[in-house]
Amino acid sequence: MTCMHALAEMLRQLYAARQGRAAEVLMDRCSREALEKLVRESSAFLGARVLYAVEDRLRHRKPQLDEAALPTIRAIASVLNAWLHDGRRLAIRAVLRELGEDELRELASLPELNDEVATMTGDFAGGNAP
Repeated sequence: MTCMHALAEMLRQLYAARQGRAAEVLMDRCSREALEKLVRESSAFLGARVLYAVEDRLRHRKPQLDEAALPTIRAIASVLNAWLHDGRRLAIRAVLRELGEDELRELASLPELNDEVATMTGDFAGGNAP
């Protein structure tokens, strides 16, 4: 379980919910390196539709996006907060399930993460997250 698996699950969830624009924003917030790693490591899990979208986004990516790219865990946090606001707790849990314990602790410690989402991380980190 890694951050790449969580990113793959998040993109899959976004496209399944017909939130393509949110998926594009998420990909733009991630570094080119992270997206290339996602394609290499998680292409079987992504499915053809999402894999095509990621590859297309990489093909048309503007160089200045990498200057403003966030660490993958921070990009994921912004979507988790939006999902909480929209009441998509099952989607949040599906993404959290893909993170390792260290990543869950890192996510829970982010100041911008909603307190309720931070609390949910404890369900997957053996209760060690805040």
